Amino acid sequence: MLTPLFCHWHNESPEERKNRHQEAIARLELNKNKVIPMFDEATQISARVLNAPICILGILHGEEYNFKSGFGVANFGFNSELIRSRKIPKEDSFATYVIDSKKPLKIENTLKDSFFFQNVLVQHHQIKAYLGVPLITAEGECIGCLEIFDLESRPFSDEQIEYFSLTARWCIAEYERDFLINNAQPPQNISYESNINQLSSSLQTVSDHNLDYQSTYSINLRIKLVNQLIQKISLPLTSVIGMSSVLKQGIYGKINEKQLEYLNIIYDSGQEITALLDEITSLGVIENNKNLELSLVDIEIIAGQITQSLQISAQNKQCSLRISLEPGEKLWYLDREKIKQTIYYLVTTIIETARPGGNIQVHFSHQQSEIKITTIIKHPWLGDGIPYEKTESYLKAIQRYYDTDKKNKSEEQIKSYLDEIKTYSYDMITLLFSCYLAKLQQGNIKLKGTPELGYRFEVNIPTTPHHLESH
Repeated sequence: MLTPLFCHWHNESPEERKNRHQEAIARLELNKNKVIPMFDEATQISARVLNAPICILGILHGEEYNFKSGFGVANFGFNSELIRSRKIPKEDSFATYVIDSKKPLKIENTLKDSFFFQNVLVQHHQIKAYLGVPLITAEGECIGCLEIFDLESRPFSDEQIEYFSLTARWCIAEYERDFLINNAQPPQNISYESNINQLSSSLQTVSDHNLDYQSTYSINLRIKLVNQLIQKISLPLTSVIGMSSVLKQGIYGKINEKQLEYLNIIYDSGQEITALLDEITSLGVIENNKNLELSLVDIEIIAGQITQSLQISAQNKQCSLRISLEPGEKLWYLDREKIKQTIYYLVTTIIETARPGGNIQVHFSHQQSEIKITTIIKHPWLGDGIPYEKTESYLKAIQRYYDTDKKNKSEEQIKSYLDEIKTYSYDMITLLFSCYLAKLQQGNIKLKGTPELGYRFEVNIPTTPHHLESH
């Protein structure tokens, strides 16, 4: 086979990429020596389903590729150093190429592969076939690999690769969710509990400090309860998604057309619920504008995550969703969670109001000191732009939000605005929440256009591109 060349296309130095990789591993505490049950389950199930003698889940830590879980490693040879140390130098590992490219790698016959033939795993451990898929975190960082090795050459079907990739996504997602649940202080030191005081303080300001202890205690309990319920829902939901995916691939037997239709509905619904739960959870990381967590953000990765999260919602409205980026700089200093949620909830607003058959387009562009995101709906026979019956209410709501945000508002004016919010529909709430998030980043959201040409949303967020950042 022809083995592709793997190279870094990112606009960053190898040292910067290495540091970002190591930070992701440290943040999830994968640099510690501990047993991780879902990793063991992933290697055992994969080895059994794919009929492979060896299955390994490893993490690339510095110059070494460490085995976090291994099934059948004795097949490397009882005297093998791999068994004793449970690690291999980076340059000797097949996984390095998977991690660099963030794509699956299959080698059906290593003895006929001119690129990998001289590898130590082939020459010293008689590995004849290999399949590896990347382990990618929720932030888009590839930290390791799930891989199988065979002592005989063999083909790998597209269905097998898809199943293996799903297993990799499942186990890293399960680990991240479990990690957040079991750590009182998440990586960014943010939790629902950390926002209780901010929420209580805001309510006290609105009510002129008349919020009593019982109300504060009630808010505390409700936030904690929501957090716990999300945790309880997410665990069985992951099983539903994983099992339905395995069944619809026919791994355990043939299924008819109607069964496949229902399994696809179960799988897609599970994915949509998971995306919604993730967004509910991520609401806990919102802070005020004095505490922006600026970091180097790859806009292309953010765009991909938003597309993946909302694609099913768009399909359910019989709409297509496309996110495009202006060529050029992709790395910017932004608050990762806030920029992601700003666009997520704005696109949610558009999906909610879109008519069937519409094409929702989101375009990222940049100027010297800001990111601009333009969203528009195109329809083949109903014309372009947000539905006309929504534009007036959106314009008034955005204007009202920025007016109400000004200082010197009386308690009566604030109470009137809060009462008005109670009447808002879901799409109006998501729109105003996007406005709030944009303001936290010192940006804004505007509704631009004309009745003839249609209206579109435009988001402007001040930032600094990577290549202009002073050191």
